Amino acid sequence: MYRNLFKCVALAVAVATMAGTASARQLAAVTLNAKAVSAGGIRTIALQRVEQAPRITAFGIVIDPGPLITLSAQIAAARGKLAAAQATMALARSQAARAADLYKAQHNISQAALQAAQSGLQVAQADQASMQAQLNELEARARTDWGAALAAAATTGAAPLSQLESGTQQLVEASVPLGESLPALPSDPDASTPDGKCVALRLVSRAPRAATGVAGPSLYYLMGAQDSAPIGTPLMVVLRGQGIVAGVLIPPSAVVWHDGQALAYRQTGAASFAPIAVPTSSRSEQGYFVPVGADTALRPGQRIVVTGAALVFSASESPPPAAKAKAAKPEDDDDD
Repeated sequence: MYRNLFKCVALAVAVATMAGTASARQLAAVTLNAKAVSAGGIRTIALQRVEQAPRITAFGIVIDPGPLITLSAQIAAARGKLAAAQATMALARSQAARAADLYKAQHNISQAALQAAQSGLQVAQADQASMQAQLNELEARARTDWGAALAAAATTGAAPLSQLESGTQQLVEASVPLGESLPALPSDPDASTPDGKCVALRLVSRAPRAATGVAGPSLYYLMGAQDSAPIGTPLMVVLRGQGIVAGVLIPPSAVVWHDGQALAYRQTGAASFAPIAVPTSSRSEQGYFVPVGADTALRPGQRIVVTGAALVFSASESPPPAAKAKAAKPEDDDDD
């Protein structure tokens, strides 16, 4: 169920990312008269250059540690069976060696007894090999499914396994959106729970595989137990990278949504505005951070609508007057 949730969210992001520029282009640039601008209370601000550490809004989900706990119990049971097999083999080896000595000493035991002791040793060796193979398979599965850190915890019973078993900690998987990458492992990101609470996370390790339907890497984190975040709860996780990136900050009031894509209206003339797609992978309470690059459509010094964006959006959705007139005009009758 949780993997399907990741898949749905990731597909939505992929569609929005690929269709972002197209969505903006489908909407017409808008030119309003001064009366409409004044009556609508449309206000613009100049974008300012800001600098911040790279940050990515990842998709988080509280995952069920039950399979990991069960796998740990299976590994412990396999270790116990291997220990028993090793003890049995040690005894069988001792018995086989004693039988061989007795047989060599003037045949103090029969050949059948010697063969029985040797056969017992072979059976014990086969049992030990089987128990060792079972343990190896379980440990390999732990590494493949959970990564080295959690596999070590499952194998030894070390932290954070005991915290997950007791319920004092919850396990969170955070997946980076499509097209994004991590220069380093963020060790102390913040997560937002559905009730708006900001919770600190603690890095466990990189996940060994991407979540189903998510192309970006996934990370495992620990979170203190939250009543508002049971297993399966989606979280928004802010991952911070290293270094400094220059860009502009788009206020939330400037953003409107069209077909799942965030848009802002850039002022292109005294009363003219053009829709521009806004990437949403780096979001904070202050707005959406857009890094400045060679192909960036939003740059410092440009003006965007921060009040009345919905009114401008409505105007850009409406067909131009000429189109309305053409649609209303009946076609000429060619029967004459």
